[in-house]
Amino acid sequence: MTRLPSIPSTELPFLAQMFAKDAKNYHVWSYRQWLVRHFSLWDTELPYIESLLASDVRNNSAWNHRWFVLFGQHVDPSSGKGMDEVGNIVDEDLLDREVEYTKEKIRLAPQNQSPWNYLRGLLRKRGSLLECKSFAEEFVGDLEGGGDGCRSSHALDFFADCMAEEKEAEKAGRALELLAKRFDPIRRNYWNYRRGLLGLGAVEA
Repeated sequence: MTRLPSIPSTELPFLAQMFAKDAKNYHVWSYRQWLVRHFSLWDTELPYIESLLASDVRNNSAWNHRWFVLFGQHVDPSSGKGMDEVGNIVDEDLLDREVEYTKEKIRLAPQNQSPWNYLRGLLRKRGSLLECKSFAEEFVGDLEGGGDGCRSSHALDFFADCMAEEKEAEKAGRALELLAKRFDPIRRNYWNYRRGLLGLGAVEA
């Protein structure tokens, strides 16, 4: 079978039509990722992703594809690990840019989980969440006042992990308590499990 030297000119417009009908179609996204890798479209794909996120910042598929485009090309096929996991240097300028971009998108929709997850992934490449602790605090509200003013349960979750990283178990536990009691009670068992990891007791609804 002969390998095509370049992507057919009709293919990306065809996919754009598919996304116009269903921007979160898993099969279409999987095929697009195959095209990106097969034809090495890494350097030209980002503007399209940014247009999708500008249209719908809650498009989790577009966030996933952004990660694939920026970091998937650096995966070592023999191990499945990223460059930073196999001894190569992380591109700090890229991480700086992505952190700021993601914070900007979070401010547009603080209760959107996708960019919070994306932010966590970026910071894990540096080994710590703490550089964005103060950012998360913008959205958590008054922890001692029952969470009044909280604009994002995902910020509370993020803040709890920051406090745990700083060995501030009581503050982390307070954020988890608010999640269990007020902001995400349907997952109370999970938040209590997280409290247990900190050596704290369970809370009731």
